[in-house]
Amino acid sequence: MRSKEGDDTESLSLPVDLIIEILTKLPPRSLSRLICVSKLWLSIIHGKYFNDWYLTRSSTRPRLLLHRYCHDTRRSHYSSLSSGLSLGDSITLPGCQISPPVRGLICCVDHDSIIVVIGNPSTGQFLTLTHDAITDKIFFGYDPVNDLYKVLSMNFFHDIDGSVVLEKSQVLTLVGAQESWRVIECKYPYYPGTQGICHNGVVYYGAWSNLTDRRSVVVGFDLRSEEFSLITLPEDVQIVSRFESDLVRYNGKIALVNVSLTRKFDLWVLMDVQKHEWSKYSVVAPTCDFFRCRGTIETGELIFEQLYFGDQFSILYYDPKQDKARRVDLERSGDTTSSGRKLFVDHVESPMFLPRKFIH
Repeated sequence: MRSKEGDDTESLSLPVDLIIEILTKLPPRSLSRLICVSKLWLSIIHGKYFNDWYLTRSSTRPRLLLHRYCHDTRRSHYSSLSSGLSLGDSITLPGCQISPPVRGLICCVDHDSIIVVIGNPSTGQFLTLTHDAITDKIFFGYDPVNDLYKVLSMNFFHDIDGSVVLEKSQVLTLVGAQESWRVIECKYPYYPGTQGICHNGVVYYGAWSNLTDRRSVVVGFDLRSEEFSLITLPEDVQIVSRFESDLVRYNGKIALVNVSLTRKFDLWVLMDVQKHEWSKYSVVAPTCDFFRCRGTIETGELIFEQLYFGDQFSILYYDPKQDKARRVDLERSGDTTSSGRKLFVDHVESPMFLPRKFIH
């Protein structure tokens, strides 16, 4: 029987750079099996250098991530869609409310808004985070300066006059930080009305000053300083509802877009964060079906997902410069229990393994 020391000796016969080059070409699920080859391979695959290099390579071929929630089982199913327009294997994770993927990881909350979960759809691995309060809204982001992932949890309650009041904002730092949930002050306790988009170390989300007059704003949460900032929207631009408005990525910038029951979509793109300058871009989708705009991908194509679906779910790729479109119809494949679907763009495969001591 070959010893582990012998295995390491054989591994050393290959240059480490060559081993890394080979490993970066493999899918994350295969890497999880190769950690048993030797101590050397284990240290490489779990190392920060390899993880960052793998993400750099993976970011050149981003994928779409399809989230399907089953109300009966209270489980979520995730499938990635490659550039070849084929669905990858479905991964099942707990959780209902989901934040957009950040460097290949997702954060979600269970049906009862109590359990917070960090998951890696590429490996199927997930970890449950200890939380002592109900989570009404969850945001997830990455601080590139300090190389840290953080979760922002917000809890609200209804006042006697019917207005919604922020009760508590908490932050949890991930990946080895010796911390637990920390209560932080929010200078702008506005009720979130969109998903949160992490961009350059800041999580942006659309919000209302309250649910009475619904004055729409965009709030930025700086993951490094853990401070909130307020960005005003152009006059007469509103966040309609959580189901009809969303923040998306548009050619590397943050944009607000509303659901359109016509073919015309107006995207308000944040051009200057400090000056609160926005530009309006209008696009006419080449379809008569009801679609929701999910933003752009690396090719410059706009991605639209079907707003209402029956036996199949459709995705529309549209290049506004060339005025060309391609439509992909995905069969439900026997999945008749899904009560909700959402498509995320710019998802990348991550080899990150979530150790049991991920949270302290």
